[in-house]
Amino acid sequence: MDYGKLCSELLESNDKIRYVGVYNSYSGDVYEKMQGGIQRHFDKDQTKKSMTQAIMRWKTRKQFSAEIGEPEYAMTRYEKVNRITMACGKDGLLMFSTEIEVHLCDIIDDVIKVVKQYVVQDEGDDGSRNIRS
Repeated sequence: MDYGKLCSELLESNDKIRYVGVYNSYSGDVYEKMQGGIQRHFDKDQTKKSMTQAIMRWKTRKQFSAEIGEPEYAMTRYEKVNRITMACGKDGLLMFSTEIEVHLCDIIDDVIKVVKQYVVQDEGDDGSRNIRS
């Protein structure tokens, strides 16, 4: 999957999306992009650490998927940003942040549609949410 292209497309889709990053759990790489003119809240090391912790939380959520279904996304509202995480194919975890004053449901729905298109296009990806450790 072309994570860089995905990040760019998501940023272009809505100017209220501040940051988009994908953590590839297979390679350990972080792919990220930000809107122009936006100040970072985390440096790259903090971002990678935050994404690693998000992977662990995602795995915890998946422990109950047999009873309540697969997780689709998780959202946290902070004082400065909203942060949303969701699976991105079998090896990726997508994390994006938005400005505080946005209609999140619409943005999340739009992001899910774009991510699904990339997952379907990705050769050899069955679309499962099997985040590796």
